[in-house]
Amino acid sequence: MTTANSTTRSADASSLSHPTYDVAVIGGGPAGCSAAVFTARADLGTVLFEHNRASLLKSAHLENYLGFPLGIQPTQFLELAREHVREVGCDVHREGVTSLRVLDDDCGQVELEGGKTTTDSETDNHTFVLETKERTVAADRIIVASWARTEFLEPLSVTREPEEPGPVMVIPTDEDGRTDCDGVYAAGRITSTNHQAIVNAGNGADVALTLIRDVRPDYYNDWVVPEGYYDSYDREIPEGVEEISVNERRQRKDRAEAVMADFFEQ
Repeated sequence: MTTANSTTRSADASSLSHPTYDVAVIGGGPAGCSAAVFTARADLGTVLFEHNRASLLKSAHLENYLGFPLGIQPTQFLELAREHVREVGCDVHREGVTSLRVLDDDCGQVELEGGKTTTDSETDNHTFVLETKERTVAADRIIVASWARTEFLEPLSVTREPEEPGPVMVIPTDEDGRTDCDGVYAAGRITSTNHQAIVNAGNGADVALTLIRDVRPDYYNDWVVPEGYYDSYDREIPEGVEEISVNERRQRKDRAEAVMADFFEQ
């Protein structure tokens, strides 16, 4: 896993050096936070940028998100989502991305054919540089999940088109979330996904899995199972799966309950 907390690497041949991540997620709503959790848990160093203007904040009360029978305030939901992102090791910056460029001559543009993107693994080595008013970082891959903001994509060869009937620009992707710019993915409302928060969260996770498997083709699933589960099937533990003991299971349960209780008591 590449993490900017401990290392930096040269971002280009001219010796400019920036904190460098495997994945940069732009957008801190349900889609962006969900994507960041999945990529980080797959041991991909991840940074998330969010400008504190998630579309979910337009809602008065979120009442159809599974797991909250009486609903939850959007601000509380987003606070929990960001805490989840931090808990899995992501760096989170509450800053909007002002510019995004690729250090190669082009973005390795690919064609969307039959709902799928053609990918050439030999050329899949772009470095993207993201700038905010506060910092500059580099990343190998980008997930765009920022509703109504796409102007920072103009330096790249990412196709954008107006969503009917409004003036907002959206990003067409293949069925797995890849754009026509190699290394750039898109998830959530920015791809015309339905407005609902739970739908966007699911789409963010799905696109993150696409990215993960592009990087780690043998990756199975992000799944925590009881110790010995795969022994009972005489199988090796697949990549991405974690087995935990009964004692570890109790510890995780107790900590999860304590954290949630503390959050809602505040």
